[in-house]
Amino acid sequence: MTPLQDFCQEPRSMEELEEAEFKPHSVYNAVKKGDLKNVKATDDWGRRTHGKGLFLSTVTIAPMNFTALQHAWHSSQPQGETA
Repeated sequence: MTPLQDFCQEPRSMEELEEAEFKPHSVYNAVKKGDLKNVKATDDWGRRTHGKGLFLSTVTIAPMNFTALQHAWHSSQPQGETA
């Protein structure tokens, strides 16, 4: 995952991206490659819209599953010498 995709896990405007020091051409290139999606590119009827876009990452971060870690933590025996 690129830093741009990480930053765009929630919809961001171009102004927000520029404030975070991402260049507009890198944002547009990421859209071309499919790393980002302009969620305002089409309206509800599928027509292309022009104007300010909102950019969202196409990669979603999967939430971590801690059940295996918790199980290992609670079922482990103390390590070391036993007397």
